[in-house]
Amino acid sequence: MNGIVLIGHGSIKSASGGAMIRLAARLREMGVAPVAEAGFLNFSRPTLAEAIEKCISQGVERLFVQPYFLIDGVYVQNDLSAEIAHQSARWPGVRFVTGRSFGDHRLMNAIALGRVRAADPSLGQARKQAGLLLMAHGTPDAAANAPLERIAGRLGVATDYCRATISYLDCNEPTIPAAIDSLVENGASRLVALPYFLHSGRHVRDDLPQLLAEARQRYPSLEIAEAAELGYDLRLAELIAERVRQEGI
Repeated sequence: MNGIVLIGHGSIKSASGGAMIRLAARLREMGVAPVAEAGFLNFSRPTLAEAIEKCISQGVERLFVQPYFLIDGVYVQNDLSAEIAHQSARWPGVRFVTGRSFGDHRLMNAIALGRVRAADPSLGQARKQAGLLLMAHGTPDAAANAPLERIAGRLGVATDYCRATISYLDCNEPTIPAAIDSLVENGASRLVALPYFLHSGRHVRDDLPQLLAEARQRYPSLEIAEAAELGYDLRLAELIAERVRQEGI
């Protein structure tokens, strides 16, 4: 029997991983695999080990592991890889196939554009004084951010903003405050800020609102529209289903 496990980072904020758990249920409903579960690397339950064990207890012999991450950063390259190796040794009768992170898949671009449109009803009215700010976490492996930069570039082409830029909460540059300063210096009197995060965890609920509040203090005349994080979206289920088909699971 085939199965799917979605694996996310986890958060100290309760229920922040609810979207991933709902998507696992949606994959079952779609018939992508008879068994689909979700687990977390840190902080949250169920753990990855618990999710895998639940799949195997239902008779799964081939298990597709989908990293529920935007990019192949340190967590995917190191932590997740090590955990899957451990689980593979623990369950030698099960074939594990690990997929890629979501990256710059066309559906990620569509989801992001949808969040921007919802936050900015004036999109498409040639409001050239508006800038688009994508706020991402960042990773110590700077090269892994390339898909985020491509997403920002595509959104810039697809919209009429004077400029679209990616910015980072940690590890990389430009920082979010520096990117806001640059957009204002380049003529933006209005910003649409998109939290490019999958979960509504601590960064989305606390850190990003604080940075935007500080920007409003620095620029009292600057209008900032806040888009929703990527969150639950059926296009993510479509993306995962595509990855499963590609791997022949």
